[in-house]
Amino acid sequence: MGDSGQPEERRSREVDARDAKGVQFGDNNIQYNSFGPVVRSAYLAEVRRVAPAELLDREAELARLAAFATGDGPDPYLRWDAHSESGMTALLSWFVLHPPPGVRVVSYLVPAGRTDRKNRDAFVDVVLEQLVELTDGSMPGHLTVATRQAHLLGGYAEAAEACARRGERLVLVVDGLDDRRNVSGVVRLLPDRLVGGMRVVLGTSVGWRPPTDLPPHHPLREQKRSIYLSPYLSPAERLEREAEQAEWDREHGRREAERQRAAEARRAAQRQVDEWQAAEAARISTAARAAAVRRALVFVAGWTGALVVVAWLAWAWYAPQVAGILTAQIVAGGVGAALGLAPAAFRLGAAYAPASRTPASWFPSPLATVVRGGAALVFVWLAGAVAADYVDAHQDRLLERSVGRAGALPSFAEAVAFVFLVLVALGCVVAGLYVGAAAAAPWRERHQAGLRAYQAATMAVAAATERSAYADMSADVMSPKSAVRAQVYQDFLARLSGEPRRRPPR
Repeated sequence: MGDSGQPEERRSREVDARDAKGVQFGDNNIQYNSFGPVVRSAYLAEVRRVAPAELLDREAELARLAAFATGDGPDPYLRWDAHSESGMTALLSWFVLHPPPGVRVVSYLVPAGRTDRKNRDAFVDVVLEQLVELTDGSMPGHLTVATRQAHLLGGYAEAAEACARRGERLVLVVDGLDDRRNVSGVVRLLPDRLVGGMRVVLGTSVGWRPPTDLPPHHPLREQKRSIYLSPYLSPAERLEREAEQAEWDREHGRREAERQRAAEARRAAQRQVDEWQAAEAARISTAARAAAVRRALVFVAGWTGALVVVAWLAWAWYAPQVAGILTAQIVAGGVGAALGLAPAAFRLGAAYAPASRTPASWFPSPLATVVRGGAALVFVWLAGAVAADYVDAHQDRLLERSVGRAGALPSFAEAVAFVFLVLVALGCVVAGLYVGAAAAAPWRERHQAGLRAYQAATMAVAAATERSAYADMSADVMSPKSAVRAQVYQDFLARLSGEPRRRPPR
Protein backbone atom coordinates (compact mmCIF):
# COMPACT_ATOMS: atom_id res chain seq x y z
CA MET A 1 0.00 0.00 0.00
CA GLY A 2 1.20 3.55 -0.61
CA ASP A 3 1.74 6.36 1.86
CA SER A 4 -1.90 7.37 1.51
CA GLY A 5 -3.05 3.96 2.60
CA GLN A 6 -4.58 3.13 -0.79
CA PRO A 7 -3.61 -0.06 -2.63
CA GLU A 8 -1.09 0.43 -5.38
CA GLU A 9 -2.09 -0.18 -8.96
CA ARG A 10 -0.42 -3.34 -10.30
CA ARG A 11 -0.03 -4.48 -13.89
CA SER A 12 -1.57 -7.91 -14.66
CA ARG A 13 0.81 -10.50 -16.07
CA GLU A 14 -0.03 -13.52 -18.36
CA VAL A 15 1.07 -16.98 -17.23
CA ASP A 16 1.40 -20.02 -19.61
CA ALA A 17 0.01 -22.98 -17.63
CA ARG A 18 -0.81 -25.32 -20.52
CA ASP A 19 1.67 -27.99 -19.42
CA ALA A 20 1.10 -27.56 -15.66
CA LYS A 21 -0.63 -30.19 -13.58
CA GLY A 22 -2.09 -27.43 -11.37
CA VAL A 23 -2.11 -23.68 -10.83
CA GLN A 24 -1.55 -21.77 -7.57
CA PHE A 25 -2.36 -18.06 -7.52
CA GLY A 26 -3.47 -15.38 -4.98
CA ASP A 27 -2.94 -11.91 -3.54
CA ASN A 28 -2.05 -10.71 -0.10
CA ASN A 29 -3.14 -13.39 2.33
CA ILE A 30 -5.52 -15.12 -0.11
CA GLN A 31 -4.22 -18.12 -2.14
CA TYR A 32 -6.09 -20.24 -4.65
CA ASN A 33 -5.00 -23.76 -5.74
CA SER A 34 -6.44 -25.33 -8.90
CA PHE A 35 -5.52 -28.91 -9.97
CA GLY A 36 -6.91 -30.86 -12.93
CA PRO A 37 -8.04 -34.49 -12.57
CA VAL A 38 -5.16 -36.97 -13.07
CA VAL A 39 -5.94 -39.64 -15.72
CA ARG A 40 -4.89 -43.19 -14.99
CA SER A 41 -5.91 -45.95 -17.41
CA ALA A 42 -6.81 -49.36 -16.02
CA TYR A 43 -6.90 -51.16 -19.34
CA LEU A 44 -3.87 -53.29 -18.46
CA ALA A 45 -6.17 -55.18 -16.10
CA GLU A 46 -8.14 -56.32 -19.16
CA VAL A 47 -4.91 -57.29 -20.89
CA ARG A 48 -3.77 -59.36 -17.89
CA ARG A 49 -7.00 -61.37 -18.08
CA VAL A 50 -6.13 -62.72 -21.53
CA ALA A 51 -2.33 -62.81 -21.22
CA PRO A 52 -0.71 -66.17 -20.47
CA ALA A 53 1.06 -66.85 -17.20
CA GLU A 54 4.14 -67.83 -19.19
CA LEU A 55 4.91 -67.39 -22.87
CA LEU A 56 6.67 -70.43 -24.29
CA ASP A 57 8.81 -70.74 -27.42
CA ARG A 58 8.15 -67.22 -28.72
CA GLU A 59 11.61 -65.74 -28.22
CA ALA A 60 12.14 -65.11 -31.92
CA GLU A 61 8.79 -63.35 -32.29
CA LEU A 62 9.38 -61.21 -29.19
CA ALA A 63 12.82 -60.27 -30.48
CA ARG A 64 11.30 -59.22 -33.78
CA LEU A 65 8.68 -57.11 -32.01
CA ALA A 66 11.32 -55.47 -29.83
CA ALA A 67 13.51 -54.74 -32.85
CA PHE A 68 10.58 -53.15 -34.65
CA ALA A 69 9.52 -51.11 -31.61
CA THR A 70 13.01 -49.73 -30.96
CA GLY A 71 14.36 -49.64 -34.52
CA ASP A 72 14.31 -46.92 -37.13
CA GLY A 73 12.89 -48.81 -40.09
CA PRO A 74 11.04 -46.94 -42.83
CA ASP A 75 7.75 -48.81 -42.30
CA PRO A 76 5.84 -47.59 -39.22
CA TYR A 77 3.31 -50.46 -39.38
CA LEU A 78 3.94 -54.15 -38.61
CA ARG A 79 1.28 -56.75 -39.40
CA TRP A 80 1.19 -60.25 -37.96
CA ASP A 81 -1.12 -62.76 -39.66
CA ALA A 82 -2.27 -65.86 -37.82
CA HIS A 83 -5.03 -68.43 -37.72
CA SER A 84 -7.57 -68.45 -34.93
CA GLU A 85 -5.65 -70.84 -32.63
CA SER A 86 -2.07 -69.76 -33.34
CA GLY A 87 -1.61 -67.73 -30.12
CA MET A 88 -1.61 -64.21 -31.54
CA THR A 89 -3.40 -62.70 -28.54
CA ALA A 90 -1.03 -64.42 -26.13
CA LEU A 91 2.00 -63.03 -27.95
CA LEU A 92 0.75 -59.44 -28.25
CA SER A 93 -0.68 -59.29 -24.73
CA TRP A 94 2.64 -60.51 -23.34
CA PHE A 95 4.42 -57.83 -25.34
CA VAL A 96 2.03 -55.18 -23.99
CA LEU A 97 2.73 -56.25 -20.41
CA HIS A 98 6.49 -56.65 -20.96
CA PRO A 99 7.59 -53.93 -23.39
CA PRO A 100 11.27 -53.32 -24.15
CA PRO A 101 13.05 -50.57 -22.21
CA GLY A 102 12.24 -47.11 -23.50
CA VAL A 103 8.96 -48.20 -25.12
CA ARG A 104 5.52 -47.05 -23.95
CA VAL A 105 2.69 -49.24 -25.22
CA VAL A 106 -0.91 -48.22 -25.88
CA SER A 107 -3.05 -51.27 -26.61
CA TYR A 108 -6.50 -52.38 -27.58
CA LEU A 109 -7.72 -55.96 -27.99
CA VAL A 110 -10.83 -56.13 -30.17
CA PRO A 111 -13.41 -58.42 -28.53
CA ALA A 112 -15.75 -60.63 -30.48
CA GLY A 113 -19.50 -60.24 -30.75
CA ARG A 114 -19.72 -56.44 -31.00
CA THR A 115 -21.04 -54.27 -33.76
CA ASP A 116 -18.78 -52.01 -35.72
CA ARG A 117 -20.15 -48.93 -33.92
CA LYS A 118 -19.56 -50.40 -30.49
CA ASN A 119 -16.03 -51.47 -31.40
CA ARG A 120 -15.31 -47.98 -32.71
CA ASP A 121 -16.63 -46.25 -29.58
CA ALA A 122 -14.79 -48.63 -27.27
CA PHE A 123 -11.55 -48.09 -29.20
CA VAL A 124 -11.84 -44.30 -28.83
CA ASP A 125 -12.56 -44.50 -25.09
CA VAL A 126 -9.80 -46.99 -24.26
CA VAL A 127 -7.04 -45.61 -26.48
CA LEU A 128 -7.73 -41.91 -25.80
CA GLU A 129 -7.54 -42.53 -22.04
CA GLN A 130 -4.15 -44.23 -22.41
CA LEU A 131 -2.84 -41.44 -24.64
CA VAL A 132 -3.90 -38.75 -22.17
CA GLU A 133 -2.15 -40.63 -19.38
CA LEU A 134 1.11 -40.54 -21.34
CA THR A 135 0.84 -36.73 -21.67
CA ASP A 136 0.17 -36.31 -17.91
CA GLY A 137 -2.81 -34.22 -18.89
CA SER A 138 -6.50 -34.46 -18.27
CA MET A 139 -9.32 -35.68 -20.46
CA PRO A 140 -10.64 -33.07 -22.87
CA GLY A 141 -13.81 -31.44 -21.69
CA HIS A 142 -17.12 -31.50 -23.52
CA LEU A 143 -16.34 -34.62 -25.61
CA THR A 144 -19.07 -35.21 -28.16
CA VAL A 145 -19.64 -37.72 -30.92
CA ALA A 146 -18.45 -35.13 -33.43
CA THR A 147 -15.21 -34.28 -31.56
CA ARG A 148 -14.11 -37.69 -30.24
CA GLN A 149 -12.27 -38.74 -33.41
CA ALA A 150 -10.43 -35.41 -33.69
CA HIS A 151 -9.26 -35.60 -30.06
CA LEU A 152 -8.09 -39.20 -30.64
CA LEU A 153 -6.08 -38.30 -33.74
CA GLY A 154 -4.58 -35.32 -31.95
CA GLY A 155 -3.83 -37.48 -28.94
CA TYR A 156 -1.63 -39.75 -31.09
CA ALA A 157 0.66 -36.85 -31.96
CA GLU A 158 0.66 -35.34 -28.43
CA ALA A 159 1.46 -38.66 -26.74
CA ALA A 160 4.16 -39.54 -29.29
CA GLU A 161 5.82 -36.13 -28.85
CA ALA A 162 5.59 -36.36 -25.06
CA CYS A 163 7.28 -39.78 -25.15
CA ALA A 164 9.95 -38.46 -27.52
CA ARG A 165 10.75 -35.59 -25.10
CA ARG A 166 11.31 -38.17 -22.37
CA GLY A 167 13.53 -40.29 -24.65
CA GLU A 168 10.84 -42.95 -25.11
CA ARG A 169 8.89 -44.28 -28.07
CA LEU A 170 5.15 -44.79 -28.39
CA VAL A 171 3.90 -48.11 -29.78
CA LEU A 172 0.21 -48.76 -30.51
CA VAL A 173 -0.78 -52.45 -30.38
CA VAL A 174 -4.16 -53.54 -31.78
CA ASP A 175 -5.13 -57.21 -31.84
CA GLY A 176 -8.20 -58.99 -33.22
CA LEU A 177 -8.51 -57.37 -36.65
CA ASP A 178 -10.66 -60.00 -38.27
CA ASP A 179 -13.33 -59.83 -40.97
CA ARG A 180 -15.73 -61.58 -38.59
CA ARG A 181 -15.36 -58.99 -35.80
CA ASN A 182 -16.63 -55.80 -37.49
CA VAL A 183 -13.42 -53.82 -37.19
CA SER A 184 -13.70 -51.46 -40.15
CA GLY A 185 -14.45 -48.51 -37.86
CA VAL A 186 -11.45 -49.32 -35.67
CA VAL A 187 -9.10 -49.51 -38.66
CA ARG A 188 -10.25 -46.11 -39.90
CA LEU A 189 -9.16 -44.61 -36.54
CA LEU A 190 -5.59 -45.86 -36.80
CA PRO A 191 -3.07 -43.01 -37.22
CA ASP A 192 -2.07 -42.07 -40.75
CA ARG A 193 0.54 -39.44 -39.81
CA LEU A 194 2.96 -40.81 -37.23
CA VAL A 195 5.31 -38.41 -35.42
CA GLY A 196 7.97 -38.85 -32.78
CA GLY A 197 8.99 -42.28 -34.10
CA MET A 198 5.60 -43.82 -33.27
CA ARG A 199 5.07 -47.46 -34.31
CA VAL A 200 1.88 -49.52 -34.81
CA VAL A 201 1.62 -53.32 -34.39
CA LEU A 202 -1.48 -55.05 -35.76
CA GLY A 203 -2.63 -58.61 -35.13
CA THR A 204 -4.80 -59.75 -38.06
CA SER A 205 -6.28 -62.96 -39.38
CA VAL A 206 -4.89 -64.72 -42.43
CA GLY A 207 -6.23 -63.10 -45.58
CA TRP A 208 -7.49 -59.95 -43.82
CA ARG A 209 -7.56 -56.82 -45.93
CA PRO A 210 -7.91 -53.25 -44.69
CA PRO A 211 -10.96 -51.19 -45.72
CA THR A 212 -10.82 -49.47 -49.08
CA ASP A 213 -11.97 -46.08 -47.75
CA LEU A 214 -8.83 -45.29 -45.75
CA PRO A 215 -7.21 -41.87 -46.24
CA PRO A 216 -5.22 -41.61 -49.49
CA HIS A 217 -1.79 -41.63 -47.80
CA HIS A 218 -2.54 -44.11 -45.04
CA PRO A 219 0.41 -46.53 -44.48
CA LEU A 220 -1.91 -49.54 -44.61
CA ARG A 221 -2.67 -48.75 -48.25
CA GLU A 222 0.99 -49.13 -49.18
CA GLN A 223 1.90 -52.05 -46.95
CA LYS A 224 1.84 -55.31 -48.90
CA ARG A 225 3.82 -57.65 -46.68
CA SER A 226 2.87 -59.26 -43.40
CA ILE A 227 4.47 -61.78 -41.02
CA TYR A 228 2.84 -65.16 -40.55
CA LEU A 229 2.67 -66.41 -36.97
CA SER A 230 3.00 -70.17 -36.88
CA PRO A 231 0.81 -72.04 -34.37
CA TYR A 232 2.27 -72.83 -30.98
CA LEU A 233 3.22 -76.45 -30.41
CA SER A 234 4.17 -78.11 -27.17
CA PRO A 235 7.47 -80.03 -27.09
CA ALA A 236 5.66 -83.36 -27.44
CA GLU A 237 3.54 -82.04 -30.31
CA ARG A 238 6.62 -80.58 -31.95
CA LEU A 239 8.45 -83.91 -31.79
CA GLU A 240 5.42 -85.68 -33.21
CA ARG A 241 5.06 -83.06 -35.95
CA GLU A 242 8.75 -83.31 -36.82
CA ALA A 243 8.50 -87.11 -37.02
CA GLU A 244 5.44 -86.82 -39.27
CA GLN A 245 7.18 -84.23 -41.41
CA ALA A 246 10.28 -86.41 -41.75
CA GLU A 247 8.15 -89.39 -42.72
CA TRP A 248 6.23 -87.28 -45.18
CA ASP A 249 9.49 -85.95 -46.65
CA ARG A 250 10.80 -89.49 -47.13
CA GLU A 251 7.56 -90.63 -48.70
CA HIS A 252 7.42 -87.53 -50.84
CA GLY A 253 11.01 -88.12 -51.99
CA ARG A 254 10.21 -91.70 -52.88
CA ARG A 255 7.07 -90.68 -54.78
CA GLU A 256 8.97 -87.92 -56.50
CA ALA A 257 11.62 -90.38 -57.65
CA GLU A 258 8.90 -92.73 -58.90
CA ARG A 259 7.21 -89.85 -60.65
CA GLN A 260 10.46 -88.86 -62.34
CA ARG A 261 11.10 -92.43 -63.47
CA ALA A 262 7.56 -92.69 -64.78
CA ALA A 263 7.94 -89.35 -66.56
CA GLU A 264 11.22 -90.46 -68.14
CA ALA A 265 9.66 -93.74 -69.25
CA ARG A 266 6.70 -91.83 -70.65
CA ARG A 267 8.99 -89.47 -72.53
CA ALA A 268 11.01 -92.39 -73.94
CA ALA A 269 7.85 -94.19 -75.00
CA GLN A 270 6.49 -90.99 -76.50
CA ARG A 271 9.70 -90.51 -78.46
CA GLN A 272 9.37 -94.07 -79.76
CA VAL A 273 5.76 -93.41 -80.72
CA ASP A 274 6.69 -90.18 -82.49
CA GLU A 275 9.53 -91.87 -84.36
CA TRP A 276 7.25 -94.69 -85.43
CA GLN A 277 4.56 -92.31 -86.61
CA ALA A 278 7.09 -90.32 -88.61
CA ALA A 279 8.55 -93.52 -90.09
CA GLU A 280 5.08 -94.84 -90.85
CA ALA A 281 4.18 -91.63 -92.67
CA ALA A 282 7.37 -91.94 -94.73
CA ARG A 283 6.80 -95.67 -95.32
CA ILE A 284 3.40 -95.36 -96.92
CA SER A 285 4.24 -92.36 -99.08
CA THR A 286 3.85 -92.75 -102.85
CA ALA A 287 7.54 -92.27 -103.49
CA ALA A 288 8.50 -94.92 -100.91
CA ARG A 289 6.07 -97.46 -102.37
CA ALA A 290 7.22 -96.80 -105.90
CA ALA A 291 10.83 -97.25 -104.82
CA ALA A 292 9.95 -100.51 -103.04
CA VAL A 293 8.21 -101.91 -106.17
CA ARG A 294 11.16 -100.85 -108.27
CA ARG A 295 13.57 -102.65 -105.94
CA ALA A 296 11.41 -105.78 -106.06
CA LEU A 297 11.28 -105.82 -109.87
CA VAL A 298 15.04 -105.21 -110.09
CA PHE A 299 15.70 -108.19 -107.83
CA VAL A 300 13.29 -110.41 -109.79
CA ALA A 301 14.79 -109.36 -113.09
CA GLY A 302 18.31 -109.89 -111.78
CA TRP A 303 17.72 -113.39 -110.50
CA THR A 304 15.67 -114.32 -113.58
CA GLY A 305 18.52 -113.17 -115.81
CA ALA A 306 21.02 -115.11 -113.70
CA LEU A 307 18.99 -118.32 -114.08
CA VAL A 308 18.64 -117.71 -117.83
CA VAL A 309 22.42 -117.43 -118.12
CA VAL A 310 22.85 -120.67 -116.17
CA ALA A 311 20.32 -122.39 -118.46
CA TRP A 312 22.15 -121.29 -121.59
CA LEU A 313 25.49 -122.32 -120.17
CA ALA A 314 24.07 -125.70 -119.27
CA TRP A 315 22.12 -126.55 -122.48
CA ALA A 316 23.20 -124.28 -125.28
CA TRP A 317 25.99 -126.73 -126.23
CA TYR A 318 23.42 -129.49 -126.59
CA ALA A 319 20.64 -127.65 -128.32
CA PRO A 320 19.82 -123.93 -128.39
CA GLN A 321 16.14 -124.88 -128.59
CA VAL A 322 16.38 -126.45 -125.10
CA ALA A 323 17.97 -123.30 -123.72
CA GLY A 324 15.19 -121.27 -125.34
CA ILE A 325 12.48 -123.45 -123.79
CA LEU A 326 14.17 -123.14 -120.38
CA THR A 327 14.37 -119.38 -120.84
CA ALA A 328 10.62 -119.22 -121.43
CA GLN A 329 9.94 -121.32 -118.34
CA ILE A 330 12.33 -119.26 -116.20
CA VAL A 331 10.68 -116.04 -117.42
CA ALA A 332 7.28 -117.52 -116.45
CA GLY A 333 8.71 -118.20 -112.99
CA GLY A 334 10.07 -114.61 -112.88
CA VAL A 335 6.63 -113.29 -113.69
CA GLY A 336 5.23 -115.35 -110.84
CA ALA A 337 7.91 -114.05 -108.51
CA ALA A 338 7.11 -110.48 -109.56
CA LEU A 339 3.42 -111.13 -108.93
CA GLY A 340 4.25 -112.46 -105.45
CA LEU A 341 6.85 -109.87 -104.45
CA ALA A 342 5.74 -106.59 -106.06
CA PRO A 343 2.34 -106.29 -104.24
CA ALA A 344 4.00 -107.17 -100.93
CA ALA A 345 6.70 -104.59 -101.59
CA PHE A 346 4.02 -102.01 -102.41
CA ARG A 347 2.25 -102.68 -99.10
CA LEU A 348 5.49 -102.59 -97.14
CA GLY A 349 6.71 -99.42 -98.79
CA ALA A 350 9.91 -98.17 -97.18
CA ALA A 351 9.88 -101.20 -94.84
CA TYR A 352 11.03 -103.31 -97.81
CA ALA A 353 14.62 -102.18 -98.19
CA PRO A 354 17.06 -104.94 -99.22
CA ALA A 355 20.58 -103.79 -99.95
CA SER A 356 21.47 -103.45 -103.60
CA ARG A 357 23.45 -106.21 -105.33
CA THR A 358 22.94 -108.66 -102.44
CA PRO A 359 20.80 -111.82 -102.28
CA ALA A 360 19.13 -110.62 -99.11
CA SER A 361 15.66 -110.57 -100.64
CA TRP A 362 15.95 -114.19 -101.83
CA PHE A 363 18.34 -115.90 -99.44
CA PRO A 364 17.84 -114.63 -95.86
CA SER A 365 20.10 -117.36 -94.43
CA PRO A 366 22.94 -119.69 -95.55
CA LEU A 367 20.62 -122.70 -95.33
CA ALA A 368 18.11 -121.01 -97.60
CA THR A 369 20.94 -120.21 -99.98
CA VAL A 370 21.97 -123.87 -100.21
CA VAL A 371 18.42 -125.17 -100.47
CA ARG A 372 17.24 -122.67 -103.07
CA GLY A 373 20.45 -122.81 -105.03
CA GLY A 374 20.25 -126.60 -105.17
CA ALA A 375 16.60 -126.41 -106.15
CA ALA A 376 17.49 -124.04 -108.98
CA LEU A 377 20.17 -126.40 -110.31
CA VAL A 378 17.85 -129.40 -110.08
CA PHE A 379 15.18 -127.40 -111.88
CA VAL A 380 17.59 -126.46 -114.65
CA TRP A 381 18.63 -130.12 -115.09
CA LEU A 382 15.11 -131.62 -114.94
CA ALA A 383 13.44 -128.92 -116.99
CA GLY A 384 16.28 -129.15 -119.48
CA ALA A 385 15.86 -132.89 -119.71
CA VAL A 386 12.12 -132.52 -120.37
CA ALA A 387 12.79 -129.83 -122.92
CA ALA A 388 15.46 -132.02 -124.56
CA ASP A 389 12.98 -134.90 -124.80
CA TYR A 390 10.44 -132.61 -126.40
CA VAL A 391 12.98 -131.26 -128.86
CA ASP A 392 14.15 -134.76 -129.77
CA ALA A 393 10.55 -136.01 -130.24
CA HIS A 394 9.68 -132.97 -132.31
CA GLN A 395 12.74 -133.35 -134.54
CA ASP A 396 12.06 -137.08 -134.99
CA ARG A 397 8.50 -136.31 -136.07
CA LEU A 398 9.70 -133.71 -138.53
CA LEU A 399 12.27 -136.16 -139.93
CA GLU A 400 9.69 -138.90 -140.33
CA ARG A 401 7.29 -136.48 -141.93
CA SER A 402 9.92 -135.46 -144.42
CA VAL A 403 10.20 -139.05 -145.65
CA GLY A 404 6.45 -139.57 -145.54
CA ARG A 405 6.35 -141.83 -142.57
CA ALA A 406 4.50 -139.44 -140.16
CA GLY A 407 1.50 -137.18 -140.36
CA ALA A 408 0.91 -133.55 -139.30
CA LEU A 409 -0.24 -134.46 -135.78
CA PRO A 410 2.40 -134.75 -133.05
CA SER A 411 3.37 -138.14 -131.87
CA PHE A 412 2.49 -139.53 -128.48
CA ALA A 413 6.02 -138.93 -127.16
CA GLU A 414 5.97 -135.35 -128.39
CA ALA A 415 2.54 -134.72 -126.85
CA VAL A 416 3.63 -136.14 -123.49
CA ALA A 417 6.80 -134.05 -123.53
CA PHE A 418 4.78 -130.95 -124.38
CA VAL A 419 2.40 -131.59 -121.49
CA PHE A 420 5.37 -131.89 -119.19
CA LEU A 421 6.74 -128.61 -120.56
CA VAL A 422 3.44 -126.87 -119.76
CA LEU A 423 3.40 -128.41 -116.29
CA VAL A 424 6.96 -127.27 -115.68
CA ALA A 425 6.02 -123.74 -116.81
CA LEU A 426 3.04 -123.73 -114.42
CA GLY A 427 5.31 -125.07 -111.70
CA CYS A 428 7.72 -122.24 -112.42
CA VAL A 429 4.90 -119.72 -111.99
CA VAL A 430 3.80 -121.29 -108.68
CA ALA A 431 7.39 -121.51 -107.48
CA GLY A 432 7.89 -117.89 -108.45
CA LEU A 433 4.81 -116.87 -106.44
CA TYR A 434 6.04 -118.82 -103.42
CA VAL A 435 9.58 -117.52 -103.66
CA GLY A 436 8.32 -113.93 -104.01
CA ALA A 437 6.06 -114.27 -100.96
CA ALA A 438 8.85 -115.94 -99.00
CA ALA A 439 11.24 -113.16 -99.98
CA ALA A 440 8.80 -110.55 -98.60
CA ALA A 441 8.10 -112.50 -95.38
CA PRO A 442 11.20 -111.36 -93.39
CA TRP A 443 10.50 -107.74 -94.19
CA ARG A 444 6.83 -108.18 -93.34
CA GLU A 445 7.76 -109.79 -90.01
CA ARG A 446 10.17 -106.96 -89.26
CA HIS A 447 7.43 -104.44 -89.93
CA GLN A 448 5.01 -106.38 -87.72
CA ALA A 449 7.58 -106.36 -84.91
CA GLY A 450 7.87 -102.58 -85.23
CA LEU A 451 4.08 -102.30 -85.18
CA ARG A 452 3.90 -104.36 -82.00
CA ALA A 453 6.59 -102.18 -80.45
CA TYR A 454 4.60 -99.09 -81.42
CA GLN A 455 1.44 -100.49 -79.84
CA ALA A 456 3.37 -101.39 -76.70
CA ALA A 457 4.86 -97.89 -76.56
CA THR A 458 1.41 -96.36 -76.96
CA MET A 459 0.08 -98.46 -74.11
CA ALA A 460 3.15 -97.55 -72.05
CA VAL A 461 2.47 -93.85 -72.60
CA ALA A 462 -1.14 -94.27 -71.49
CA ALA A 463 -0.13 -96.36 -68.48
CA ALA A 464 2.62 -93.93 -67.48
CA THR A 465 0.20 -91.02 -67.72
CA GLU A 466 -2.30 -92.87 -65.55
CA ARG A 467 0.38 -93.79 -63.01
CA SER A 468 1.54 -90.19 -62.90
CA ALA A 469 -2.01 -89.01 -62.25
CA TYR A 470 -2.47 -91.53 -59.43
CA ALA A 471 0.99 -90.66 -58.09
CA ASP A 472 -0.06 -87.03 -57.85
CA MET A 473 -3.25 -88.10 -56.14
CA SER A 474 -1.42 -90.32 -53.64
CA ALA A 475 1.04 -87.51 -52.94
CA ASP A 476 -1.81 -85.10 -52.19
CA VAL A 477 -3.51 -87.65 -49.92
CA MET A 478 -0.54 -87.30 -47.56
CA SER A 479 -0.66 -83.51 -47.65
CA PRO A 480 -1.04 -81.82 -44.26
CA LYS A 481 -3.57 -79.41 -45.78
CA SER A 482 -7.16 -80.52 -45.32
CA ALA A 483 -8.34 -78.62 -48.39
CA VAL A 484 -5.91 -80.56 -50.60
CA ARG A 485 -7.02 -83.88 -49.13
CA ALA A 486 -10.69 -82.95 -49.69
CA GLN A 487 -9.95 -82.08 -53.32
CA VAL A 488 -8.20 -85.42 -53.80
CA TYR A 489 -11.25 -87.23 -52.41
CA GLN A 490 -13.52 -85.40 -54.88
CA ASP A 491 -11.15 -86.28 -57.74
CA PHE A 492 -11.22 -89.91 -56.67
CA LEU A 493 -15.03 -90.00 -56.63
CA ALA A 494 -15.12 -88.32 -60.04
CA ARG A 495 -12.69 -90.92 -61.40
CA LEU A 496 -14.82 -93.78 -60.05
CA SER A 497 -17.94 -92.32 -61.65
CA GLY A 498 -16.19 -91.84 -64.99
CA GLU A 499 -16.39 -88.07 -64.91
CA PRO A 500 -13.45 -85.90 -65.96
CA ARG A 501 -11.11 -84.67 -63.25
CA ARG A 502 -12.10 -81.39 -61.65
CA ARG A 503 -8.57 -80.10 -61.97
CA PRO A 504 -5.83 -80.97 -64.47
CA PRO A 505 -2.94 -83.19 -63.34
CA ARG A 506 0.20 -81.31 -62.36
